[in-house]
Amino acid sequence: MKQPWKKRALGVALLMVIGFLAWTKGESVVQVVAPHDAVRTLVIDAGHGGFDGGAIGSNGTTEQDINLSIAKRVRLLASFFGVQTAMTREDENALGYDASRSIRDNKVTDIQAREQIVKSASDPVFLSIHLNKFSDAQYHGAQVFYSTNHAGSRALAELLQDALIVGCDPTNTRQAKPADRNIYLMKTLECPAVIVECGFLSNPAEETLLGDPEYHKKLAASIVTGYLRYESGI
Repeated sequence: MKQPWKKRALGVALLMVIGFLAWTKGESVVQVVAPHDAVRTLVIDAGHGGFDGGAIGSNGTTEQDINLSIAKRVRLLASFFGVQTAMTREDENALGYDASRSIRDNKVTDIQAREQIVKSASDPVFLSIHLNKFSDAQYHGAQVFYSTNHAGSRALAELLQDALIVGCDPTNTRQAKPADRNIYLMKTLECPAVIVECGFLSNPAEETLLGDPEYHKKLAASIVTGYLRYESGI
């Protein structure tokens, strides 16, 4: 069971970061919190992009665009709190795309480029942002999946899951789970690595939320809160 003081601390942290995002309105800001002594890098991965758009909701909501919007807000807020960050993609394009290649070859190039970004980062922590979709519209709620290649992955995933429940949906009963070993980056990366599925595009109410930039701020605030708790060992 979570200790009461830790839950209160999480609530306070969420209020602080949500307030910050409301104040900045998604604009670039200077870093005002001293950076960590360690050179750890939070690698923020906006899933999909370009030719690979990911899931599409019934209202036409596109996963790749929402992933990028949330990822940019995570980077902004994490940087504000002194976290060294890197992005795998910063626009709507896939990585290393070549129109003369097959879709399969472009997918391989894209995923390998993301892998190299992680491997070239100093003491990386990999955080990939995605959206879920299922055949049954009743399912909802953010869920975090973790690589089993590093002990820190599970701890990070559980803190992120907790923060997402507190910050975005207290009715969410989902728990952090191991990622499918068929997911290439979850299978190959040896650093702490997680996938944050921020919600279900197949759920009409959640699709509406996921299309709202204000909700992207709440998701980003929750993600950064969970990450900061991981970094501080709370």
